[in-house]
Amino acid sequence: MQFYQQNHGFREPYQILVSPEFVLEGAAKKIDIVKALEEVVGGRVRLFISHCGIRDVRTEGPNRDSAIATSKQFEKRRCPHRTPIAGAECTGEIVGPTNQHNYCVATQDDELRKKLRKISGMPLIHISHSVVVLEPVPKQAKEESLEQVQVKMGLPELERKMIKTVKTKARDAKAALAPRKHTKGKKGKGPKGPNPLSVQKSKKTKVAAKKATGAGAKKAGAGTKRPRDEAQDSGAPSAKKKAGAANSS
Repeated sequence: MQFYQQNHGFREPYQILVSPEFVLEGAAKKIDIVKALEEVVGGRVRLFISHCGIRDVRTEGPNRDSAIATSKQFEKRRCPHRTPIAGAECTGEIVGPTNQHNYCVATQDDELRKKLRKISGMPLIHISHSVVVLEPVPKQAKEESLEQVQVKMGLPELERKMIKTVKTKARDAKAALAPRKHTKGKKGKGPKGPNPLSVQKSKKTKVAAKKATGAGAKKAGAGTKRPRDEAQDSGAPSAKKKAGAANSS
């Protein structure tokens, strides 16, 4: 909240306009809203809820009893609606186009938050994962506040534009020098080849092939005769028989 104090005149106790869906969400998450809001803004608070918002709290949600008990701790903020409208819409109308009363707004309504972000110096609070969160200051709001400070210092418009240009160029140069993350390109779709693991022969097939090769080699060896066997089959006398015939003569 220091930024809002220095640039937009917010002071303690901070005025927080609470939307009905924020109360219902806090009751569902069992959050002590008063304590949580004091912690998130870092100071004393005054909590307000509109008459339209009270009507929504009393008629909506399974945690209605707890939400009603919580809303009784808030101050009632008058609104001009004789016929009640939606609590979030009523909250937006109370804030107005400029937030001249320096309200902080606690709401769970996305459309309302989107609308209020356009207002310079608009603190927004919501519940995220059972935690009450103060939204960070928008970049545009920081730039506008800096320009207002320069105006108060008496800087001419030309100098203000030069400062803004220099800062923009410095930011762009820093972004250009920052390392870029390389993203891997996606492979194009097309026919895929066979999985090499599925193509490999199994161990059983290899063992069977080896056995078949060994058996074939044995058969081939049995079919080929040695020179000695061929000589005996052809009827040629062996060396021993020749030697015996010579001795007898």
